[in-house]
Amino acid sequence: MADQGVQERRRRMALSAGLHVVSHAVALVYCGLTVRESGRGVMAAGFACGMAAGLLGLWVARSVTTKAWGYLVSFTLLLVTLAVVAFGAYRDGGAASPTTLGFVTTAVFVASYTPSLRMMIALEALTVGSYLAVAVAGPPTRPGHVFVYVAGMLVLTSVCARQTRILARQRSQLRSLAARDPLTGALNRRGLVEFAGELFRGCRRPAVSLLCLDLDDFKLVNDRFGHSAGDDLLRRTVAATGHVLRPEDAVARVGGDEFVVVLADTDASAARAVAARIDTVVGRHVRVSIGCATAPQDGETLDALMGVADRRLYRAKQERRTARSSPRGGFALP
Repeated sequence: MADQGVQERRRRMALSAGLHVVSHAVALVYCGLTVRESGRGVMAAGFACGMAAGLLGLWVARSVTTKAWGYLVSFTLLLVTLAVVAFGAYRDGGAASPTTLGFVTTAVFVASYTPSLRMMIALEALTVGSYLAVAVAGPPTRPGHVFVYVAGMLVLTSVCARQTRILARQRSQLRSLAARDPLTGALNRRGLVEFAGELFRGCRRPAVSLLCLDLDDFKLVNDRFGHSAGDDLLRRTVAATGHVLRPEDAVARVGGDEFVVVLADTDASAARAVAARIDTVVGRHVRVSIGCATAPQDGETLDALMGVADRRLYRAKQERRTARSSPRGGFALP
């Protein structure tokens, strides 16, 4: 499965580079429309360099894999754009030049696509500061022009930033809903795959253990007490299991009464100890069969570990059926 985080970083970087290409292309067209005015040759050369930097960014975006590399390239493009726009505006009459719109588009993009609030504020300050530098160094403008321009930029970026944060929270909530079982709050199959994938990518030979859990008498609970009692039992199972686990571990519901526990940095003996504790706490409500598997000896992928753990769970369930005289009895319901 493709790394969604990498794909998202590449998409954002490509969008950033594409915006740089388009904005500098518009500036080049402006130079062409005003070619009879002074300084158009050197301005066009500067905007052409900015456009070339954007095209280079589009090419680099195809191979970006890390956040640090993506931030570095995007920040470089931002600096190039600010330098080129400031130079073009200075040569075209200062703060009143139409080319200062490049500061506005840059500010809007920063507000819309910078995830960190502190980083966004710093980059916005850099953008507004670049415009103010042009205003100070260039020819004087009409009274109030710089104030209105800067105020407009700040209002526009504030609105964009607020909307971006709202959308980011909504996307986070949707991702959480897509990865969670709505009944128990445990991970679902998709969440399990994503969680385990992060663990397996985190180290060269991951010490990851996996437990498969199955409630022995779940059907009997549904038949005797109804589905609401069965739902309550599932929630109790997840809650009890969660109390045993560490923050870096996770429990997922992968079937009606089937659960998978992923234990980070846990060897086989530690996994068996966790399984014993889960058996104790869940056993206060219902009998549970558990199968264990540990990477790398039992496999190095989620599917391989689940296959081994599931076979061991089935063997444990068979042994339970032949030992029904166990003193620990059934399930407890309110």
